[in-house]
Amino acid sequence: MDKKQENQLTMFYAVQKTLERHGAVWSGTPAMVAASTEYDANIASLEACVEKQVIDIRGFARAKAEAEAVMVAMTLQVAGGVRAYATVVGDSVLADKMNVTRSTLLRHRDSVVAQHCQGIHTEATAVVASLADYGVLPATLTALQGAIDAYVAAITAPRNAITQRKGATAELRMLIKDTTKLLVKRLDSLVEQYRLANAEFYREYHNSRMIVDLGTGSGEGTGDPVPVAA
Repeated sequence: MDKKQENQLTMFYAVQKTLERHGAVWSGTPAMVAASTEYDANIASLEACVEKQVIDIRGFARAKAEAEAVMVAMTLQVAGGVRAYATVVGDSVLADKMNVTRSTLLRHRDSVVAQHCQGIHTEATAVVASLADYGVLPATLTALQGAIDAYVAAITAPRNAITQRKGATAELRMLIKDTTKLLVKRLDSLVEQYRLANAEFYREYHNSRMIVDLGTGSGEGTGDPVPVAA
């Protein structure tokens, strides 16, 4: 959200508060009720967009590191048990597959680390009935699968957040345009009926319609409705 959009949103809030304060004045006019309800819904949508825009993705990196540590530790536990079993039964191929260390797992790129751990899980699953004496139970493999799934979710979360943030930026522009149009073409017009009937509400409404530059404190308008392209 840029500075101009922040100023517009502040104006939207001011109008919303004015409508709330004077609800008793206009609540008997169905067209005003419908426009105000739509206006509140637009503001709620704007707030949801802003939340997506300002989300701090640095936390995702920490979450990924934590999920990776858990997944790797559990993978090494399973691999160690399976390797010991394979050595006892003379399955050199399986033993070699389980010959992994933390460094060998982490030399891969993010998604490949997950696939390597998944491969160890798959191999262990095939012989899990024989692994109880080696400290690997079905519940151990279930927990490992959960750790792998959590890690995969953690590595995709930042990309999803960035994508959502880009989408929110485009949606924000459209919502601001639609909300301004709602003000100009409906609420501003409907409020005219209160010019004489309730001068206080009329005056406060138009004062709230001024867009103030929060950076300088100067008004960008004169109190007249702010035009918008149809």
